[in-house]
Amino acid sequence: MQWLVERAKNAEPTLQLNGVFIYSKYRPKEDALRWINAEINAEAKSYLLIGLGLGYHLKALISQSKNKPVTVYYFDKHEYELFLAHNSDHWWKKENVHIVHDLSQKELHDNVQILLPNVWIKGIGQSHPLFSILEVIKINQLSLKRDSSKMEENFYYNTILDDDIIQVKKQSRIGCLVAAGPSLNDTILWLKKYQQQVDIYVVGAALKKLLANGIIPKGAILSDANDETILQFQDLNFEGELYYLCTANYKSVALHCSKRYILFQQGYKLAEEEAEKRNAPLIETGGSVGTTAFSLLEYLGYDTVVLFGQDLGFPGNQTHAIDSTSGRNASNDTFLRNIEANDESNIHTTAMFQVFWYWYNQKMEKTKVKVFNTAIKGAKIKKVPLIREEKFAELIAKKMNNYLEEEG
Repeated sequence: MQWLVERAKNAEPTLQLNGVFIYSKYRPKEDALRWINAEINAEAKSYLLIGLGLGYHLKALISQSKNKPVTVYYFDKHEYELFLAHNSDHWWKKENVHIVHDLSQKELHDNVQILLPNVWIKGIGQSHPLFSILEVIKINQLSLKRDSSKMEENFYYNTILDDDIIQVKKQSRIGCLVAAGPSLNDTILWLKKYQQQVDIYVVGAALKKLLANGIIPKGAILSDANDETILQFQDLNFEGELYYLCTANYKSVALHCSKRYILFQQGYKLAEEEAEKRNAPLIETGGSVGTTAFSLLEYLGYDTVVLFGQDLGFPGNQTHAIDSTSGRNASNDTFLRNIEANDESNIHTTAMFQVFWYWYNQKMEKTKVKVFNTAIKGAKIKKVPLIREEKFAELIAKKMNNYLEEEG
């Protein structure tokens, strides 16, 4: 990592990391304070600041933290030495301030606010081992900030509907989770052929595609807060179940006139409080409707789940299946990165897809569900083998035989 201290226009020291300015070239201290004031959550119990640098963000945070615990992470020894060299008065030596190079679960508890200036992600670059993790955190933070008012509005309208909550039960069939990735163009024929023998759950973006192909899902899942999802449920004659997050777009929810179930997500304060009132479970969302759907199937009691269209990558330029409501051309994306596919080839992925891929890899380490993936050119997920149609049919038959034996 290449560090360079320069003079800003106002003569204060400013800092570059690998050619990226960590602070302003004009008023570095003032701009750091402005950033902290814009980001700090006064309700947080403690704060974790990523990036020590010359200490400008840390000093601003201490001034606003009201003596709550503050932890700041530095990336390497040279960074820490630069900090010490430019802060000889030891202003940071307080009982509530901890400067660390290793993070533990103690610093990452639920009530901590992570403060992450985006410039640090750009500065460390994609080759740094923390890049993907920090990128995941930042994308989720930006998404929550963008949608927060809409989520609250949706929460209000959805929670007065008095829809049912989900219940755990033993499932006798395989659960098929259908997303809108490009591989669905090929594997949709499997679903059409075997739909009477499996339980199909589909994300909203792929619902119309399934219905157009004569496939009737058991359930559809809606998680997005924004009005764009209305198109997914307009002009449908879908009589299956709808599972929706309490913060999902309330107008889209209202379009579904058949059975509905409301879901409450971990990490969203209003949802957690309402779930406690209703004695309802909390669902991990993973940041997408597809990852939310997996958590749902896991909670509903499916011990075997087969992924359809959960590609999280693409070999060409099309990010989604034909006729899905989410498809776009990625040929002009500047920040595509490569990832290994299930057939061991290299495919493209995006920052957002990589967030969901990372979530799946973490999830597979702890879930008891047996998971299979049908996307040959989809991103390879740890502990999730590729399954071909012949093996899929065998899996269905085996599941049915086991059920019949148990029933005696």
